[in-house]
Amino acid sequence: MKAKHNKKRNTAFLFEALSRELTKAVVEKDTKRTQIIKTILKEHFRRGMVLFSELDCFNTLSDQTGLDQYTAEKMVFRAKHAYDQLDQQAVFKEQSTVIKKINQDLGKEVYNTFVPNYQSLASLSQIFNKKIPIKNKVLMEQKIITQMTSTEEESQELSPVDSLVVQSFTERFNETYGDLLSEQRDLLTRYITSFYQSGADFRLFVGKELQRVHEEVQSSLQLSEVSEDAEMVASTKKVLERIEKINVSNLTEQDILKVLKLQELVREYQSDAVED
Repeated sequence: MKAKHNKKRNTAFLFEALSRELTKAVVEKDTKRTQIIKTILKEHFRRGMVLFSELDCFNTLSDQTGLDQYTAEKMVFRAKHAYDQLDQQAVFKEQSTVIKKINQDLGKEVYNTFVPNYQSLASLSQIFNKKIPIKNKVLMEQKIITQMTSTEEESQELSPVDSLVVQSFTERFNETYGDLLSEQRDLLTRYITSFYQSGADFRLFVGKELQRVHEEVQSSLQLSEVSEDAEMVASTKKVLERIEKINVSNLTEQDILKVLKLQELVREYQSDAVED
């Protein structure tokens, strides 16, 4: 008899659903809902928390392709061993707290969020579940190992949780602002992952990116079409002032949108410079 999968008790699904809801809230500028979701992610999925450790077990097996058979089998073994070391009572308690917050503060519709790799997450949960029959577990492990040893093109089912979150954010951003540049995708990737990891690295990255953008905008003043146009010069200097006013230590969603737009502006300046 096949065991029924309870997605509310699947930590990877909860994280993915919350991340997608966060994407929607950020793009729709729903500040209250955004803050609620960010708080849940920071309180329950940050490094050091039991759900972070459990999620790491899922990610270990869901973001690998092109491995040799021995390495894949060893990773499955290690992931299962790491999972067995988790305090399952603590996991259940943390999940219950997250579920309660979702029900009370966000609404049960969160569980209906479309997660493209839901079947993969459900499959992964089976190899960690001690109540699953050994035969079913072995067959599921073999399926996962097959995915891990396939090429990236061949493996479509088991995709990284983080990449799917960014893909969702990217799709929504594209609908509003158009196609994203590579540097914009990199920024969004780091922005999403900063919700459940240390935000210090993200702030450091943004600081360096703003420095790069500032230097590029500053150098644009040397372009003939800018330097010979008083209005363009004034406009460019205002952009420089806006960059300098962004507080990296306390970044908001609006700040992220500003940086994304600045990255696009810089790319336009670079294109103009090449044409000259």
